[in-house]
Amino acid sequence: MGADRPPLMLWIWIGSALVILGFLALGAGLLPPPRAATLIRVRSGKPRVIRGPMRPDATEQVGAILRGAGVSRGFIAITSQNRVAFSRTIPARVHQRLRNVILNQWA
Repeated sequence: MGADRPPLMLWIWIGSALVILGFLALGAGLLPPPRAATLIRVRSGKPRVIRGPMRPDATEQVGAILRGAGVSRGFIAITSQNRVAFSRTIPARVHQRLRNVILNQWA
C-alpha cells in the first residue's frame, strides 16, 4: 500500500457523514424526497411542475397561495402514497391549504 493513500476507515467515515448529511437535509426540508411522484419547484414566486401530473388550474391556485404567503423559492413534493413534503421556505400556515388544492385536484 502507498503511504499517500488515506486509510479505508477514513473513507468509511466520510461516506457515513455524507449519508447522514443527506438524511438531515431531507428531514429539514432543504432537499425534496428523491422518489417524489410529483415535484413542484417555486422560482421567483411561480410554481413549475418538474415531475408528475398536475392540473393547470391547481397549479394556478398553488401559485396564488404561495404569492399570498410571500414565497419566492422552494419546493412541494408529493409521494406515491400522497404524502406532501414542503421546503422550509413555505410557511406552515399555508401547508394545509396547499395540500387541499394538490390532493383534491383529481376528486
